Amino acid sequence: MVDFPPGEAQIRNIAWRPDNRTILADGHRAQAGWAAYDRVAGTSREPWANHEPSSDLRQLTWSADGQSIAAVVNGDELRILSPAGTILRTQKIAHRIAFPAWTQAGEVACVETIDGRSRVTIPCGGKAIRTDPDLDVYGPIAFAPDGRTIYVAFANGAGFVDLWAAPSAGGRGRRLTSFARDTYAPSVAADGTLLFRVQSYRTVVAVAPAEGGASVPLATFQSETPSWAPDGLRLGITFGSWRRVIDDAHYPDIAQDAGVIGVGPPAATPSSVVHASVSEDQALCWSPNGRWIAFHSHKDQSDDIWLRPADGEAAPQRISFLGRGTEAGWPRWSPDGQWILFDGNNRTSRRSVNWLIGVDQATGRLTSQPAAIAVSGVDAEVSHAEWLPDSDHVAVLAKEGPGHHVIYTVSRGGGEARIVHRLESEHDAPGLAVSPDGRDLAFIAPAADGFFQVFRLPMTGGVPKAVTSDPSHKTQPAWSPDGRSIAFTVWSYESQFWRRQ
Repeated sequence: MVDFPPGEAQIRNIAWRPDNRTILADGHRAQAGWAAYDRVAGTSREPWANHEPSSDLRQLTWSADGQSIAAVVNGDELRILSPAGTILRTQKIAHRIAFPAWTQAGEVACVETIDGRSRVTIPCGGKAIRTDPDLDVYGPIAFAPDGRTIYVAFANGAGFVDLWAAPSAGGRGRRLTSFARDTYAPSVAADGTLLFRVQSYRTVVAVAPAEGGASVPLATFQSETPSWAPDGLRLGITFGSWRRVIDDAHYPDIAQDAGVIGVGPPAATPSSVVHASVSEDQALCWSPNGRWIAFHSHKDQSDDIWLRPADGEAAPQRISFLGRGTEAGWPRWSPDGQWILFDGNNRTSRRSVNWLIGVDQATGRLTSQPAAIAVSGVDAEVSHAEWLPDSDHVAVLAKEGPGHHVIYTVSRGGGEARIVHRLESEHDAPGLAVSPDGRDLAFIAPAADGFFQVFRLPMTGGVPKAVTSDPSHKTQPAWSPDGRSIAFTVWSYESQFWRRQ
């Protein structure tokens, strides 16, 4: 085992050089910045510090001789670099591309989206190979050592993806796996051994006593991001059949919708649907008077906050527009019904901050346009915020660096942050909750049992107390209006690597 110097952000992708010594990995400086790790020396360095920023590069892969690196830039450009970062070749592709892979002949193939269909093109941007069955390709691809077989992932009738082997020139494919989970991301060794990934992702909304106790599921179907209705008898949820592999490929057209369930025996389906579009709809919240619902959506090719009446079929209206390429978080209505709070990107600083929109809950009319809350005394990216009962202050969860988070309170009008708690966690966006009386907050943190659990902490600080202890991961806590319960999302993410010879 070799310990490498830590990066500054989460590592999501690695690329081995064929010499079995050098590893390229992201998570250096910016989230997508790359570093070169030396397995023998146990060191890291910026691989192309004297060239253009590495943060533009995605999905790096080495050639068989280790002398070239293929990468995707801005989703529609194939770039070939030397190990030192010199650009050897760049090619603009007419369609979006992903997952470059080197062929035995030294060409670069890729997955290209053509007329809404994901196809393997060899070379990248060239002719699409036609397989039987004629299905969309998901995730990375790989070639057998003789170059005559390509390994790809196709969706099955249950909505999962299976691994297939197909002729590189096109033709009849052969299914290699048939799991009740996703099977994808092939990698092939020099001797022909096939390595692939098997992945399962599940979420369900549950609840536990705020003083601590057993978790009780409130749904049996895929659900998350709970928020309480003012009556305390219902929960707003995000639901759908979304899964990581297929929906990531179609983002932002994700099978996520906003709905409602009752607080009682586990529900098999939502009791009502608030909004269902072809894109991501999630994280609804009610106005205090119960007349309006705000929610997050990618509807109409944006990532913004929308508003609609809680009853009736009136069309929703968009109440924020942070601009293309920005991300908006989950809306939260102030207790006095005059403001909606959410996190989102600031186009000036390019960092996530809190935003406020003035809204009259009696009429649903905007009283002020979105404005960012300026905070001093802390240097961190906001991931979520909740209101305090006075409607003049908010509690904020923010990320100070990789694995380092801070919880603070600040005035609605901005100003100096008051630090409540700092914690270490690899969970980047776990949410936050505030008790109705404003005395306590609930947050997610890793527990001694190895699971992410719900913890409770006085707003004045102190030692956190565990609320949950059952062996499952939790996220996205929400405090009930009567203060007795905390709802949350229980999630399971399992990933294994399998080998086939």
